[in-house]
Amino acid sequence: MRQRVQTAAKEAIGAVAAGLVEDGSTIMINAGSTALAVARHLKHHRGLTIATNNLMLPSQIDPEAYRNLYVFGGTVRPNDLATIGPVVFTDARGEEIDVRCELALIAVGGITSDAGYSTSNLAEAVMMKAMMQRANRVGVLIDSTKFDRKLFAQFAPLSFADYVITDQAPDDELSEALAVAGVEVLLPKG
Repeated sequence: MRQRVQTAAKEAIGAVAAGLVEDGSTIMINAGSTALAVARHLKHHRGLTIATNNLMLPSQIDPEAYRNLYVFGGTVRPNDLATIGPVVFTDARGEEIDVRCELALIAVGGITSDAGYSTSNLAEAVMMKAMMQRANRVGVLIDSTKFDRKLFAQFAPLSFADYVITDQAPDDELSEALAVAGVEVLLPKG
């Protein structure tokens, strides 16, 4: 159902977010319908390494766009078609391999000027925060219906992101809070 809500807004956000991705770079993308929109807009990119917990992403992205595609393990959430677990991979001996990326694109469920970014699932919040912490740059994907929405798990302050990519400019209070936190708001052109 979430894939059919705010479809035009999510596609516009996906196009803007894909514009931040450089060919040959490593990116992390979390679960969610807005994140899938990003994947669809990566069709002209080449040589990407992508790590995700989004089980639908492999079927939505053009195979020509990536060199390597990794899916984080964990518990499968069938309603979301996502895995929930640690943001790690292990070697044959079971030892963790540290993973990093140039850009994490994280779809969130809510944003407020005082609490930052939030989602409704605690385990998902832990995973989203871990992806953000492993990135050189972070883009938060959020459509304007989720502004001033505080969900159960507030997992990161506004300053954790470099960009908020959305379909409409936030109100004055949220815009000011993002500016103070050093977050650039990116909107679709037109």
